[in-house]
Amino acid sequence: MRHPTLARRATAAALATTLCATALPAAAAPAWLTLDEAAWRVLQQQGITHDAVERHVVRTPAIERGTAQRSPRQDTLVLLRVADDGELPRLSLAAHDALHRCGGFMAHANRDDALRTIQRLQARGEGRLSRTAAATAPAYTIDDEAKVQKLLPRLQDTRILDTITQLQGYANRYYRSQTGVKAADDLAQRWADMAAGRSDVSVSRFGHPGFPQQSVMLTVRGATAPDEIIVIGGHLDSISPQAVLRPKGRAPGADDDASGIATLQEVMRVILDSNWKPARTIQFIGYAGEEAGLLGSKDIAARYASENKQVVGVLQLDMTAYEGSASDITLISDYTDSAQDDFVAALASHYLPGLTVTRDVCGYACSDHASWTAQGYPASFPFEASFGEDNPHIHTTKDKTDQFGNTASHALKFAKLALAYAVELGSDAPAR
Repeated sequence: MRHPTLARRATAAALATTLCATALPAAAAPAWLTLDEAAWRVLQQQGITHDAVERHVVRTPAIERGTAQRSPRQDTLVLLRVADDGELPRLSLAAHDALHRCGGFMAHANRDDALRTIQRLQARGEGRLSRTAAATAPAYTIDDEAKVQKLLPRLQDTRILDTITQLQGYANRYYRSQTGVKAADDLAQRWADMAAGRSDVSVSRFGHPGFPQQSVMLTVRGATAPDEIIVIGGHLDSISPQAVLRPKGRAPGADDDASGIATLQEVMRVILDSNWKPARTIQFIGYAGEEAGLLGSKDIAARYASENKQVVGVLQLDMTAYEGSASDITLISDYTDSAQDDFVAALASHYLPGLTVTRDVCGYACSDHASWTAQGYPASFPFEASFGEDNPHIHTTKDKTDQFGNTASHALKFAKLALAYAVELGSDAPAR
């Protein structure tokens, strides 16, 4: 995406220059990346040292803004190695400014892992990759209205706003900082408190190599089909130039992505308080390290694939609070699952009548849904606005609740959509 103002480009360029001139932490090892050509040009413009450049073509049919039907789309993905993984935060910040993506690249442990990711995306584009077995494939029918309608009124935008405010209170939630570690630890404790008294609910942490922040998971075990998993996730880390340079530099991240964490937590609260027991397992995940190459979600999705876990659906909540366009909900259609996207759109039409739902594209690796898509799992990404019209203050010290009017009324729409998704998909496990 192109940013709407030249002034912000100039500001971000100055910040990138500051980062370039400042000694970043020494890297333990080089980093391998996959990114599209637009993000690669940003990397080159930033003067980030890299080599081993390869190009690979992948197909990802998409519905772009202003169109009504999916059309064939070919992306050229670039595989390369950067000399210093300490440069990744600078790439993330620069890619956001130039392309309006959170990062826009995926980081890998080695070339083989990067190449396998591209090969899986190629297989997916040719219809040869799906981790969801036919026996567990969702029917995508809307047939649990009584349950959904009973729970929807329990969602409260004031609770969502309280959680956003709480999360923006940390100096930052940067994936390498102690405050980022504390934010994850506190979130795990909060979720454990919410789960108290439910024997079918557990809270766990997922550690990642190379950085201290952990991902956080709350699992509601399915009553009749516990091996079939639904994931609702968002990233818990935040970033700004100040947070990269100083341990306590400010990166409030109210919209990006405290809003997503607060939205999924409110859905979690209603499910737990109502004592509803899904047929399928539902997992709520706060991912670590999204802003540095989808690190947390990539590790988790790869682990699930290696263990042959049956993830029947993934919903990504990344920025839900800023109402920047006429579109109430924008469904991202590239690097997502078209059948599930249509189901999510149908849920919005059925349970949120009167809202405007549009489609748009965000490019490769713009959020954590891409990690699941790369492993062959069906993922969808409903976003707060049309791209280029979303919150212009993310990745800065200004990403606070006042930028969206100190209200979570827009985020509440996404909470309702996510609750409908959880109940409709979570209730429909095949008969055993």
